Amino acid sequence: MAEIRSIYTDKRRIDSKGRTGYVEGAAVRKLHKVSEPAQRERRRQPEVHRASRKNAQSLGLGYVFFLTAACALTMWICVGYLQLQADNTARVKNIAALESQLSDLKQDNDDEYNRVVTSVDLEKIRDIAINELGMVYAQEDQVVLYDSQGSDYVRQYADIPEEESGLKELLGTISR
Repeated sequence: MAEIRSIYTDKRRIDSKGRTGYVEGAAVRKLHKVSEPAQRERRRQPEVHRASRKNAQSLGLGYVFFLTAACALTMWICVGYLQLQADNTARVKNIAALESQLSDLKQDNDDEYNRVVTSVDLEKIRDIAINELGMVYAQEDQVVLYDSQGSDYVRQYADIPEEESGLKELLGTISR
């Protein structure tokens, strides 16, 4: 136990481990004996009610299998969901990579097209066509104009007849 010196003069006390402390006031406190740790643990554990214990023991084998199956099904669904999420993320990353590659290819294609267009000298082509290949410009009577029916280009499926009446039937209306 603790040794207490004069309360009124020193107000110090020494416990069983040799530590000192001060006592405040005129009355000395009584030391309480600490209970054993095992006794404390037993007191803190709640008692299981008899009805609860009986219900826990009466769980049937079928109910246990049902709960096990439900847990397994839930786990299977969760794993499947996570796999779908992972697949979706991988596909989104793949699409982003392909879009980036497409953008790069379009940019390269546009650059190459602009390089080719700017490198063509039309005046040189005209000069070679007229002087070396013998090209001549068409005369007024050689040009045939007609009304287009919405198409940008013309496909020739047969030879154009020489007489003008056959040409009218083939092309529709002739306009100059």
